[in-house]
Amino acid sequence: MLEEADYRNFKSSFVFLDETGLIHSNRDQFFALGILKSDYPQKFYREIRKIRDKYRYNEEIKWAKLDRKIRFDVAIEVFNAFLADNSVTFNCIILDKKELDFKGYFDNDLSKVYRSFTIALLKLAIGKYPDEVLVVLADDYFVPEGIELEETIKKFINNHYKKFVIAGVCQINSKSSDLLQITDLILGATLYDLKRSRGLVSKQNTFKRKFLNFLYQKLTIKNSFFVSFNGHMNRNFTFSGNKVRATIFDCKRSRVNKYNKKQAMTHNG
Repeated sequence: MLEEADYRNFKSSFVFLDETGLIHSNRDQFFALGILKSDYPQKFYREIRKIRDKYRYNEEIKWAKLDRKIRFDVAIEVFNAFLADNSVTFNCIILDKKELDFKGYFDNDLSKVYRSFTIALLKLAIGKYPDEVLVVLADDYFVPEGIELEETIKKFINNHYKKFVIAGVCQINSKSSDLLQITDLILGATLYDLKRSRGLVSKQNTFKRKFLNFLYQKLTIKNSFFVSFNGHMNRNFTFSGNKVRATIFDCKRSRVNKYNKKQAMTHNG
């Protein structure tokens, strides 16, 4: 049991996890996972509720629905609230299906991909020396019967650090969580930006284009998250320390095969 001094100094955060993209779809070149991490999610939640009340807006706040002025206006105010709250950060990892051998590493099993890169993304967000305990709330995601996805993620992270880092992982419906919806909004914008920089967006949505231009201004970006000021393509973007981070997974520099085997052993054990 924790001593009195321990529980009074106990630090915890909530992580809101969302994903986008499909492996078996030719339409989607990318699969991405994003997390919104907050020390005080109730504080950020209250700001979102104020914005909702101001616009009398009861719909979901999602990237896919950014197609009319009221949705655009709400998204702008929500992102400004995100930037203003120093306790909230965003981190994402993007997989390029043309670069990664999903069949060789994951048997084309999307649940294995989801599990492996959720763990990788959590490790990026946690860092080398964790000093807090996380509760992970993930968007509802189909997992084959008999696969204990949540427990596997929790077990692997805690075993990796030899420390109690993940208190629990639970899937919930994003319709019931404003913070999951904000994760979707930022993740969707980041992925749309990448697709546009690669020439994969043939017809641009006006409001999505305007929202990206707004992000570029706020995050001091010239043309794209993944294009440097001198015009070179890059795989990483960081803004204001760890406030916003985006990474295109580089399989050439990763030991993904050994990594996946480790997780499989953990899962089976």
